[in-house]
Amino acid sequence: MQFCLFTVVLVLIGGGLGSCGTCFNASSVVEEDAHMEHYVFRKVRSPSLYSCASECLMSSVCMSFNFETKTRICELNSNRSDLVTVTPRPGFLYSDINHWPESLAGACSKTPCPTSRCQLDRLGRASCETEFQGCGAPPSVTNAEIHYDGLYEGAVAEYTCKDNFIMCTDRNSKVCQLTGNWNGSVGPCAQYSWDNPVMNFVMVVPCGNATNFKVAMNITPTVIRVYMDVNGGGNLLYHIAFRLDQNTLVLNTRFSGVWGTPIALSPVPLAVGTEALVEIRLDQGMYMLAVDGSSIHNFTDRYPNEIREDVRISGDANVTSAHITI
Repeated sequence: MQFCLFTVVLVLIGGGLGSCGTCFNASSVVEEDAHMEHYVFRKVRSPSLYSCASECLMSSVCMSFNFETKTRICELNSNRSDLVTVTPRPGFLYSDINHWPESLAGACSKTPCPTSRCQLDRLGRASCETEFQGCGAPPSVTNAEIHYDGLYEGAVAEYTCKDNFIMCTDRNSKVCQLTGNWNGSVGPCAQYSWDNPVMNFVMVVPCGNATNFKVAMNITPTVIRVYMDVNGGGNLLYHIAFRLDQNTLVLNTRFSGVWGTPIALSPVPLAVGTEALVEIRLDQGMYMLAVDGSSIHNFTDRYPNEIREDVRISGDANVTSAHITI
């Protein structure tokens, strides 16, 4: 489709190319259903594609633009298509600004503003003014993916933890401020689930110390003994020993190198070669042990003021899955 910048268009953009002898083929420089993400530094409502191009030409930062045809929202980008990928998005038009005639900027085409933005007053007179160039890329969070469309004031960066990880803050987003900073505290993402872990592994309590949590694991003893320990400060705050060779379950603690008084139960609720769901729950100062949904024993927390750092699984067994719920 051929577009000529006739008088009606010239009125919208505040300037012209003179005559149809200098017709401009807009369709040849516009990509339909296309959009550049992550580099939008300014959004403005524009009555037409041409006025959007004019907005970009008057900016010292703008290298391309997106135009949403339904809402007529013009998005100015600080990058161009030969440097970053343009992605498909229905309802948008995309174009690199270097293909457009500078005369679309009206008087601004003759008023250089190398580090700012050119602005036209009601009489079409040009002047330079400070322009917000956007926030930098939002800060990364380990084990999280970031989703954001741009760097303009008010842009939102949403963080999603990867599989087997949970967010340790109530908030999962940051907002671009006019200061150029991303506001909001997000993360970290902490692991809470493990698939087929190698035996003698440690599950760090996600998001720091927790006064209440639940550990669940599918475990198959292979020989004679399996151990589970809730650790903190180098101490065993809750020690579980499945002694299959003695048909005994022993519960205890070890603090500052000294073992506490053991609690021995029989029979042991595990069998060699048989998978079982073992659950350890800490709730209101009480450790509760269950196997395959059956309660085995409630053990009073002997050191309630200690920080619980991790849970270690060791001994002779295979674990297919394990996770911690806080």
